[in-house]
Amino acid sequence: MFNKVILIGRLGQNAEAKTAQNNKEYVILNIATQESWKNDKGEYETRTEWHRVYAWRNLSKFAKTLQKGQLITLEGTLRYREVEDEVKNTSFKHRIAEVHAISMKRLSKIEAADDPTDGADDE
Repeated sequence: MFNKVILIGRLGQNAEAKTAQNNKEYVILNIATQESWKNDKGEYETRTEWHRVYAWRNLSKFAKTLQKGQLITLEGTLRYREVEDEVKNTSFKHRIAEVHAISMKRLSKIEAADDPTDGADDE
């Protein structure tokens, strides 16, 4: 069996650094991907999908340098977690899809000329 996700997209906001309960640092990224197609009338339509991406360990150090609007590519695994919410006194469970990054690379130029890094692996 195989679980692999490859995304190329833009950051919707600056990377968000967090600390887990075990004091391990991680970074959350919101990546937008876009697809286009011709509809039945011959006109182009587009759809944007947003992906929540988690970067752990060494990869989080690189991910913290990413900024809103930058184009990146990443490879990771798809994971789901179940959460419970309450709306108008009614409790319901739903699943959230998340990508846990294994490697990522910056594809767009960066503003700071003193940062030579353009990619990292989670090792």
